[in-house]
Amino acid sequence: MTEQAPLFRLVVPAPPKPSSSSSWLGKIFLAGISAAALLGATYHVHEQATVAPPVAAHVTGSRTTATTLNGSSFCDATYQEAGYVQLPHKVDDHYFYWFFESRSNPATDPLVLWLTGGPGSSSMIALLTENGPCSISDNLTTIHNPHSWTSHANVIWLDQPTGVGFSYTTSDKDDDHNQVDVGRNIYAFLQEFLAKHPKYAKSPFFITGESYGGHYVPAAAHYILNAQLEPRASRRSKIHINLRGISVGNGLTDPATQIPLTPALAVTNAYNISLVPADQLTQLLQDAVHAGVLAQECRDGQRQSCLAALGLWDDAVIGVMQQMNRNPYDIREFCGESCFDETANAARFLNLATTQATLGVHKPWVMTNETTYSDFSADFMQDYVSYVLDLLAHGVRVLIYAGDADIMCNWVGNEAWTKDLVWPGQAAFNNATVHPLLVDGASYGEVRSISSLSFVRVYEAGHMVPTNQPKASLALIERFFKAQPLDQ
Repeated sequence: MTEQAPLFRLVVPAPPKPSSSSSWLGKIFLAGISAAALLGATYHVHEQATVAPPVAAHVTGSRTTATTLNGSSFCDATYQEAGYVQLPHKVDDHYFYWFFESRSNPATDPLVLWLTGGPGSSSMIALLTENGPCSISDNLTTIHNPHSWTSHANVIWLDQPTGVGFSYTTSDKDDDHNQVDVGRNIYAFLQEFLAKHPKYAKSPFFITGESYGGHYVPAAAHYILNAQLEPRASRRSKIHINLRGISVGNGLTDPATQIPLTPALAVTNAYNISLVPADQLTQLLQDAVHAGVLAQECRDGQRQSCLAALGLWDDAVIGVMQQMNRNPYDIREFCGESCFDETANAARFLNLATTQATLGVHKPWVMTNETTYSDFSADFMQDYVSYVLDLLAHGVRVLIYAGDADIMCNWVGNEAWTKDLVWPGQAAFNNATVHPLLVDGASYGEVRSISSLSFVRVYEAGHMVPTNQPKASLALIERFFKAQPLDQ
């Protein structure tokens, strides 16, 4: 990883080099997450063959190229395919996806899109370390994940924006810079995917993600919503997407609200662990408040404040919290050199020649794309609350959840912005009784929920809830997909 990197990405960066404090945003936002995700996988079921030859390779139309892996037991025995969609509005932009059908009832289960954050992180790392059908063993074979989100859903893991993971372009004119680009690209991808798989066109559709997905997910859903509100004549050739809901775990959606709340939780939390030297707390609190003010100015259209907020957050806030050698994405863990592990199993697996041959890719895979972070630097401190409000107004359900051992995208900040939403359901949501998140009789967290908006604090979980609490994560997301009470 270079010295400039996105806020929230699953990456395995290079070990940190001595440098100014301004590099810590990239180091921690990318590396801290990867340590939690890649070192914390807990699936130990049966190992499967690492690689099997693809069953069939085919091209559909002029823009979708896919390798069908059905029956190969490569990662899972369900129908699966990996491939590229060439975006029709770009010069030469190819989005990579890996798709798995539901293990239960593909015909009636929902279609789900997963977006890892960053900006610039590959969704393949979530597939292989969080919520996908398999994880990777030390000898680079696949391990069955009984808590995969494909248990009752058809799931697409997508590498985006442009150039991330296995996605690629041959033209710098294709580079993305903001959430309008993200929304347009994802909408175009889905049109091509559903044209190839028309049986999913009427399936309930959900967009999910984490971290910087707090930007991506509402932006993509909002773009889809607006595209489908256009006059019928202008969308006659488009496939209708049955958008039902969005879900974001430990996300950054409203920086102006979330950032000022970070230092207090870094000192007082459920784990009695402090990330802040006592003699620096007062200054840290002041700097976080100032960064929040700058983020507010960014939201109000002052571009220079967007970059100033990002710089202050990096220098003054992240730089202080890293001194305690704790992982700010999971404060239960010490964060020495292990937070910058370069030998993660998933990364090695994805770069095996046999893996790439099976997936039909021919590109070295890296977890983070530094160009993407740079391109999105002005987007970082923007908020997407207005998008969430529009989605709620049009009946799109929203689930926000957060592991409570994560400081950077913490549960307090996420709960705060959901309670601050000004909408007809605000009073009902804020006054809703908080219930335990029960799974098989055990409490895994706290649920605040009304029909269309839910917030869940997950106990004993860091930034990657599906990694730390796979059973609870699966139960929660399945209840959400089915519009069932989340606490049960």
